[in-house]
Amino acid sequence: MAATDTPETQAAAEAAVEADAPFGRARRSWWHRHLDPQERRRVMTDLAIYRVEHWATRFVVMLTLSIIVAVMGLELNSAAVVIGAMLLAPLMQPVLAAGACLSMALFTKSMIALGKVTLATGWCIAIAYGLSVVLPDTPLTAEVLARTQPDIKDLVVALAAGAAGAYATVQEDVSASLPGVAVAVALVPPLGSVGIALESGDGTLAFGAFLLYITNLAAILFASIVVFVVTGFVPPRRLSDNLLRLTTAGVALVAIVVVIAVPLYQASLQSIEWNDEQRDAETIVDEWLGETRNGLEATVTIRRNDAQVVVDLRGIATPPDQGELLVAMRQRFPDYDVPVQWFRTQQATTTTIAPPEPTEQLLVQLRAEVVAWLDGTGVTYQLDGVSLDGSLVRIDAAIIGEPPNLDDLLPRLSAIDPSLQPVLNWVELATITEETVPTPLELTREELRAVVEAWAAERDLVVRSFDYDGERIEVEVAGSQEPVLIRLELAILGVLGEEVPLTVYFTERYVVTTTLPPEVTVITQ
Repeated sequence: MAATDTPETQAAAEAAVEADAPFGRARRSWWHRHLDPQERRRVMTDLAIYRVEHWATRFVVMLTLSIIVAVMGLELNSAAVVIGAMLLAPLMQPVLAAGACLSMALFTKSMIALGKVTLATGWCIAIAYGLSVVLPDTPLTAEVLARTQPDIKDLVVALAAGAAGAYATVQEDVSASLPGVAVAVALVPPLGSVGIALESGDGTLAFGAFLLYITNLAAILFASIVVFVVTGFVPPRRLSDNLLRLTTAGVALVAIVVVIAVPLYQASLQSIEWNDEQRDAETIVDEWLGETRNGLEATVTIRRNDAQVVVDLRGIATPPDQGELLVAMRQRFPDYDVPVQWFRTQQATTTTIAPPEPTEQLLVQLRAEVVAWLDGTGVTYQLDGVSLDGSLVRIDAAIIGEPPNLDDLLPRLSAIDPSLQPVLNWVELATITEETVPTPLELTREELRAVVEAWAAERDLVVRSFDYDGERIEVEVAGSQEPVLIRLELAILGVLGEEVPLTVYFTERYVVTTTLPPEVTVITQ
């Protein structure tokens, strides 16, 4: 029977651990392989399960320094500094100590170790929050954001690293691997991310970072218990005497890992879905711009909270008509708006250290005069270039509205050289903004109207009115013969991809006008 976990029984259990060597030496199968008492005592001393002088002071100092370095690395967006914090952090020690105590059914000592972990967790978050308050407010860096969206891969890494940490602790000849384990399954940087996110007021990101920390913590505990049992750290006699208690603790930890794994797996699926959406949106934009792209650079941003796929274009050339883009986006993202914004950029100029040639000096003067002339006209323009061809000063510009009069420029050029004559090559400057882009509902309405008008024209019908509000279609037609609606229904299904309520009002058209009102038939589908 399992003994009650009191100080006396713990002392007896530890004595049994020391006296268990003959039992272990008699049976050397892989399952019954065990550490000798001196080696087991070394491990328990390294993990501070036994009392170690000044351990608390050293632990608090190193933990404080590690969280300070971690926060600085996160704020500076420096992976190297964050890795330095991982190597300094001593938090792995009490976590493995808890796993070792649980594996030997020393539950009181395991609670003490977990209490140390809990206090260390709160201390790290408090330090991170305080540093974030003192430091200037800046946007959350990529290093912070990378620790706020854990998925199932993080759990797998934590399980493997936790097992490696426990094995390196038991096997003294591989203990040099512990720094690598500390980097692989970081505990302090996620806590730093929690404090930074809380100070910024983003509770969702703070929860994500804390979930990553809990994932690493639970995985290390579970993996370490398995490793401590398999490697013989737990004496076989103690294992058999406390099998029920160990099984209960193991099942509880497995349940915790499974509970954590479910949202992490869902997060992995969501991350894959979001990556697919981003890739599809970028592919649609690339196909719309074509292979040449006309010197335009496109940035696609999916704002899921606002249900928008924002397309930002930058370049000198005018974008192609966005109708094809909007149709393709609507098919892939039926519930999203697609604002397209074009930011016209200036033509790049280069500088040289060498003294300019006389012609270059002249071009600099001419450009300055052209800019002063355009600024004085009050027009909105984009100056693409000023070149000199003999006595002709060629000006390439994009202008909103009508171009300005060259008569005002001529005196400026004559002051430089009386023989100079200006020539203006201009194109109309336009900006595509979100307000000028039709909504998906408007595009669908126009497409449905075209379908209805084509159907009516084939049947010698006149479309008097048409309306589509996103949920139902109403059409009023007039003709000499009542129409059959099946082809119209199929055509609408081909556009929308689903059936919607369709109401067609038919008015019979007579060749001879009478004083009687026309017969009106309502066909409801």
